[in-house]
Amino acid sequence: MELRTLRYLLAVAEEGHFTRAAERCFVSQPALSQQIRKLEDEVGEVLLDRSTTPVRLTAAGEVVVAHARRILAELEAMRVALDELQGLQRGNLTVGAVQTVQAYLIPYAVARFTRKYPGVRLQVLELSADEVEAGVLEGRFHLGLSFVPPGQEGLEAIPLFEEELVLVVPSDHALAAQQVVLPEMLAQTPLALLPTTYCTRRLWDRWAQQLGLKPKVVLELNTIEGLLHVTRELGVATVLPALTLRLEAARRLRAVRLPAPSPRRTVGVVRRRGAYVCRAAQAFEDVLRAWHEAVRNGRAAAA
Repeated sequence: MELRTLRYLLAVAEEGHFTRAAERCFVSQPALSQQIRKLEDEVGEVLLDRSTTPVRLTAAGEVVVAHARRILAELEAMRVALDELQGLQRGNLTVGAVQTVQAYLIPYAVARFTRKYPGVRLQVLELSADEVEAGVLEGRFHLGLSFVPPGQEGLEAIPLFEEELVLVVPSDHALAAQQVVLPEMLAQTPLALLPTTYCTRRLWDRWAQQLGLKPKVVLELNTIEGLLHVTRELGVATVLPALTLRLEAARRLRAVRLPAPSPRRTVGVVRRRGAYVCRAAQAFEDVLRAWHEAVRNGRAAAA
């Protein structure tokens, strides 16, 4: 059984298509198909259901893919450990980050990390919390920046800071001068929000339901910057983490606190339990902690 064949199988599983998988692996489609056939002969099981579009894994294929991901993750961990014999002069670091945190924190963290460790190739991917956790669990990310506690077993989380959701309005909005918005006012305020696929939106929906509120959601956008733009230009309100007010896109916007107890959550670093933590990942965590300390002391520049 060859590692390249396992990579071919993973590519087909993720792409759902032999041709696209072959292009991704820089190999011809017949060669990729032949290698997967050989793998099936070797394990004595059919791994792919070729009668469907997209191509799907069989039950045996699911088992092989799960083990293949762990094998390749351990191989990557070995390579990272060997790179670290050279210190932080080279190597790779891949981070998965949820969108709301990515918007205000990652630009600062990337700039600071890259200046300090220019030899380390850093890749940050913006994903949902579920996708971040899956990537960490499968070894595709060295660490994740998501919410605590994680939703999947096999992960551990190190809390960094607490995030409070606030009502964001233009500076000339009727509620802009309020310290705290009253529930009856909130119920009458048109809102632009993230879609329900986002943890931020689900947290807000649960909180509103507990208060018996039926918010007037008039618009949904799937980016923080987009929500801030329409809030500023259309005069509607939105609900976002208070730290997003540090973004340039939030100029001329105001944060109004929601009725107590306001919706909150804890942001943290998510790692695979028991996995080797490389020096680059530790250094990136240090950068994140330094950012929060600077924010707490009023010293961090806006992202």
